[in-house]
Amino acid sequence: MIFICLCLTLGVFTLIKPKREFSHRENRKLAQAPKLSETSFFDGSFQDGFSSFFSDQFGGRDMWGQVNLSFKKAIGQHENGGVYLGKEGHLYLIPENPDKKSIDENLKAVNSFSEQFPKVNSYMCIVPNAVTVQSQFLPPDAPTVDQNKLLGYIKTGLDGTSFIDVSAPLKQKNNEYIFFLTDHHWTSLGAKTAFEEIAVKMKLKNVVSDYKILTVSENFTGTLSSKSSSFEVKDTVDVYLPETDIIYNVDYCNGEQKTRSVFKSEALKGNDKYTVFFGGNHPRIDIKTTAKTGRKLLVFKDSYFNSLAQFMWPYFDTITIIDPRYYYEYAGFIIRQQGITDVLYLYNADTFGTDKSLYAVLEAPKETEK
Repeated sequence: MIFICLCLTLGVFTLIKPKREFSHRENRKLAQAPKLSETSFFDGSFQDGFSSFFSDQFGGRDMWGQVNLSFKKAIGQHENGGVYLGKEGHLYLIPENPDKKSIDENLKAVNSFSEQFPKVNSYMCIVPNAVTVQSQFLPPDAPTVDQNKLLGYIKTGLDGTSFIDVSAPLKQKNNEYIFFLTDHHWTSLGAKTAFEEIAVKMKLKNVVSDYKILTVSENFTGTLSSKSSSFEVKDTVDVYLPETDIIYNVDYCNGEQKTRSVFKSEALKGNDKYTVFFGGNHPRIDIKTTAKTGRKLLVFKDSYFNSLAQFMWPYFDTITIIDPRYYYEYAGFIIRQQGITDVLYLYNADTFGTDKSLYAVLEAPKETEK
């Protein structure tokens, strides 16, 4: 009877309490009450919408999330919300199984793109995630995807594109702060570690060795905290300013917004502090510099490149950054229009293993082929 009364009370409270539009703790919009109509009722969309609404707006949702997490820990479970609860505060996104069909289609498109532009230097860097690099902090016997096997498969599938393997440099620093504890991204130190290997493979000249390091946040709780309801630790966000006389400017989406920095300080007021890099993801970003190296870079990327960009810009006259998840034009036009000399594919292993968007921007329209 007590249980039934509790459920009824919480149910009624959920329906009459003020509704939240956004959860800062989960960093996402919350479902709102669906509109009832004859069509929505009989096609099931109202029932689905109401279920999502009731779950998102449930009375004391944040508190019950904490209770659920505490209970799981008490009975010895080390997973919550698709996240492994690791040692010393480390949280790990449980990797998805790679989609072999998507990987093969991407590799085929990359090889074809390289063949279309044989004079352009082409590189691919697939970054292993914390679950592979810092596996020493994983819960005991936690099952994971073998990303080393995935990287080997990608490397052998490339033809005309050089594979840049940053696994060894990252693993050499696997006890350092190279991945956030509460977020799936790498830190600026992790990006810098990878950049040093990328610089060698891409034969960048006069690589900067001195940086001014600024700590811009000490209270970052990332997406893994939101997913797992674990908020025991906070992350620190650093940015690196290379000591150089070269200057640059940034153009977002063909002139929609122009700035003089890859950093957006206003993003630090929000919950996702990682968006201090470019303010998040955009379909296209153009960086122009005074480097005068004669090299122009085209990047296909996921959000891991956002923090890597702070190290890349001094070595190219232009950097055009494409996020294929939001960009829908044929990228070959950019190479021809801008005289691109170098192409870099930069993804984390988990994203590339499931990506279904890259090959779409690399495939030349039929009229172009003619």
